[in-house]
Amino acid sequence: MPPAPAPPAPAPPATPAPRPSATPVHYPRYRAAPPRPRPANGTLSPLTFVLLVTVPAVVAVAALRAR
Repeated sequence: MPPAPAPPAPAPPATPAPRPSATPVHYPRYRAAPPRPRPANGTLSPLTFVLLVTVPAVVAVAALRAR
């Protein structure tokens, strides 16, 4: 039986990692977004409209379901 081949030499390490920096990091000041204005014309939001239509329909289907 022939001798086993020698293992390959380890690859040289990739580029060295950068050294940590001691300089402080400055971030911009936090400013909360201004509140969105609510509609003053008395209209329903789309979510409210969808819920007003969907909830009674689901209840009706559940009530009429065969037992």
